[in-house]
Amino acid sequence: MLAFERKLEVSDALMYAGDWEQLGQEGENKEKEWEKIPIIPRQNRSTQSTYSTTEENKTKPNPVSADNDDANLPHDKDTLKVSFTLRVIGNVGEPFACNDPDFEKAIKQKVDTFKEEGLRELSFRYAHNIASGRFLWRNRVCADKVEVHVKVEPSVKDEPSDNDNPLVFNGYHFPLNDFSAKRDNARLQQLAEAILRGLNGNNDFVLLSVDAYVRLGKGQHVFPSQEMNVGEKKKVLFQLDGCAALHNVKIGNAIRSIDDWYDSAEFPIAVEPYGSVTHRGEAYRRSRTDLFTLT
Repeated sequence: MLAFERKLEVSDALMYAGDWEQLGQEGENKEKEWEKIPIIPRQNRSTQSTYSTTEENKTKPNPVSADNDDANLPHDKDTLKVSFTLRVIGNVGEPFACNDPDFEKAIKQKVDTFKEEGLRELSFRYAHNIASGRFLWRNRVCADKVEVHVKVEPSVKDEPSDNDNPLVFNGYHFPLNDFSAKRDNARLQQLAEAILRGLNGNNDFVLLSVDAYVRLGKGQHVFPSQEMNVGEKKKVLFQLDGCAALHNVKIGNAIRSIDDWYDSAEFPIAVEPYGSVTHRGEAYRRSRTDLFTLT
């Protein structure tokens, strides 16, 4: 038996609507001006367009209503806000459960040999994916502006500090497919150091609060996560307490999209067994270089 716990614990992300001009405004009412984006039903007439449709039915309306969930910015708001938290947990390389003490000791020693430089590179890549807004997925495509605010929340163990200002990143300054482009960016290095501090901790963690602002245009579509709706044709979108949202797994997959070390790498993929990317129907790491084979 061998089991590890996740070291990047991500919350679900809530989606709000507001105006770009609200960014940078001070005052108690600033956050109240961002309103929840609701999930609304759409019932539209549609055509019969499946491959098996007969010639006779191709010109007839579909007798089954195209009943799907949808989400949009209000017509007087032009900006999407996506908010979540990330907890970075330490004790890297220490199994959560292992019934072979000798193997547990060996794997901890093996991980320790990679920790110093390995964790630093991982932390930088995680930070880069946060700064770029990769976790926005379709909401980032062709947006007018993308700005990501990251706050390193103080621990109860920390000394009181007057610096509560978040780290602010222009998402378009950080390429999605090039981790080397902004190595010298001071704010990115600061965020990477905070993540590294969490991964290097012992029985400790670092908490990050992330707010991303995306200027899309008034009334524009936004894209929450889609629920698995087995056996049904209806598209069901994820919501929490009446607010459109992104699944924590979807956010986590974006942050973990750091693997561009595989053969013929075209773009970073999420760290998965065999490099599986389901939406492309491809496994980019088919060779037997897995943990059990190597040990």
